[in-house]
Amino acid sequence: MENSPVAIVTLDLQGNITSLNPAFERLFGYPSTEAAGRSLDALIATPDTLAEATARTDQVLGGEVSRGIGRRRRSDGSLIDVEYAGVLVDVGGDRLGVVVLYHDITELVETRSRAEDASKAKSQFLANMSHELRTPLNAIIGYSEMLQEEAEDEGVEGFVPDLVKIHSAGRHLLALINDILDLSKIEAGKMELYVETFDVAEVLAQVATTIQPIMAKNGNRLEVAALADPGVMRSDATRLRQVLLNLLSNAAKFTDGGTIRLEVDRHDAGGPGEGDWLTFWVHDSGIGMTDDQMGRLFEAFAQAESSTAKRFGGTGLGLAISRKFCQMMGGDIHVDSTPGEGSTFTVRLPATVPADASTADVVNAGEVDAGSTPRAAAEPRGEGTSRGRILVVDDAPEARALVRRLLVREGFSVLEAGDGPEALRVARDTLPDCITLDILMPGMDGWAVLGALKEDPCLAAIPVVMLSVLDERHLGLALGASEYLTKPVERDRLGQVLDRLVGAGSGKRILIVDDDDAMRDSLGRSLSREGWTVATAAHGREGLDSIAEEVPAVILLDLMMPEMDGFEFLEELRRRPSGATVPVVVLTAKDLTDEDRARLNGGVARIVEKRERGQDDLLELLRRVT
Repeated sequence: MENSPVAIVTLDLQGNITSLNPAFERLFGYPSTEAAGRSLDALIATPDTLAEATARTDQVLGGEVSRGIGRRRRSDGSLIDVEYAGVLVDVGGDRLGVVVLYHDITELVETRSRAEDASKAKSQFLANMSHELRTPLNAIIGYSEMLQEEAEDEGVEGFVPDLVKIHSAGRHLLALINDILDLSKIEAGKMELYVETFDVAEVLAQVATTIQPIMAKNGNRLEVAALADPGVMRSDATRLRQVLLNLLSNAAKFTDGGTIRLEVDRHDAGGPGEGDWLTFWVHDSGIGMTDDQMGRLFEAFAQAESSTAKRFGGTGLGLAISRKFCQMMGGDIHVDSTPGEGSTFTVRLPATVPADASTADVVNAGEVDAGSTPRAAAEPRGEGTSRGRILVVDDAPEARALVRRLLVREGFSVLEAGDGPEALRVARDTLPDCITLDILMPGMDGWAVLGALKEDPCLAAIPVVMLSVLDERHLGLALGASEYLTKPVERDRLGQVLDRLVGAGSGKRILIVDDDDAMRDSLGRSLSREGWTVATAAHGREGLDSIAEEVPAVILLDLMMPEMDGFEFLEELRRRPSGATVPVVVLTAKDLTDEDRARLNGGVARIVEKRERGQDDLLELLRRVT
């Protein structure tokens, strides 16, 4: 004890100090003559940690070994971070006292804090780089698409192949940027799983359709087979599709004129409580790999070898990302290969994502199977019997009852749901005219329900009124963005969104608010070809001036702009009576954070705060959105 570099103190059975070593004196600044006989917890615990320290001492006196990390006070009042361990000394059944050891980890804690700050800085850098890299890609992809169409219309067919190559190169560069950002998000713990229940066979059919052009490029044939009915999974369908597409794309790239086979099987894991698992195999008859090549296969930026990279291209990110996605979902990827004979990649995933599958956040989308019986508080809708059908979603029965009484008295037919999954089932079964949605609910909160509603094509257009008791951070500022799309914008997707919001574009005015000249020009010309009357603005203030002259049918809005950004523009727009109901589609290269999504409030008609708004306000809003 005298020579140990670890601070050691012994206590009697009342928790008072009986002896301490020189390392304890140096660490805490108390000489043994001053510390002896005093309560250890009273001596070095802070007011904030006294209860925790006392509980730890009681734990040791009860016969348990206590270990942990905490903050303790030195004699000069300064605080240090320590790792500690305490054990009861018991000889022949006689309890003699307690020994506690302390190790100074202040430097370790500071290092971890610096690392966390560096990670945050890296994430911010990646978000900014995402915007800066995607902005020029808007021009490359947008202008190449537009010039392709014009060349075909003008009969200048000789330009089309070159324009197709430019467009393809832009899309390829975008895919590389997305891969790098995906990997960085995973490493930073920022990647989320969006958990939903989906049919595995449908996902396989979608994957097979998507991969066909890549298969045809090298003359390969794809076979899809299920060894048994794969049934449904409760996992992240998007990540699963991404993994399978990556494996099939690699198989097609390294195989010429061969057969690539995708198989799936569902089986019991064999252990108690482990549930079903699904195994996916991707077989190819391509060039194969050596053991050494397979050993580096799942490393980021690694290729099988330099000659392979030179011949076939690629960054080596796809398989690294795919493995990380599988591990996030509770499974993994393995590979077997023989040089010259082909490779087999095996993906094993649990049918239901376990709660501890990943350190990343898991967004729960709720059950999607139908079959529940909605509870109605008024007569079923019929001629002259109801002004509209409202679904009230709140986990508190008394809160639902208050809203129900209010709405029924006003002539609405009311349905109820007590949690997120039930709300989604009732909404799909009944297609209400409007939904009132509480934010603070256990399990699946209001924001998760809102996200699931907006992802479902059958439910996306239903107006949603958020009912919140929150006043901190003001979750979503009632900005009411109707949709957001990520740049570079896919024109077909944009067309679908515009058709849904305002119908066909012929003769209708559309306002593009974006500081990127190329984006305004290329997008404006494309929309003009579709019959829209296009107005443009280089920033938010200019956009508001344009709206003051003439209110558009829809607004396309960038978020990151000088003078007045998109968030500020939306706030001001929604304050104006003329702009309160104009649909807004956000076009952004910015990777939206949870806070950004909350501010944009994707598709919400308004937020009504329970403590700030009265019944008349709520009724007026419901009359307007229904």
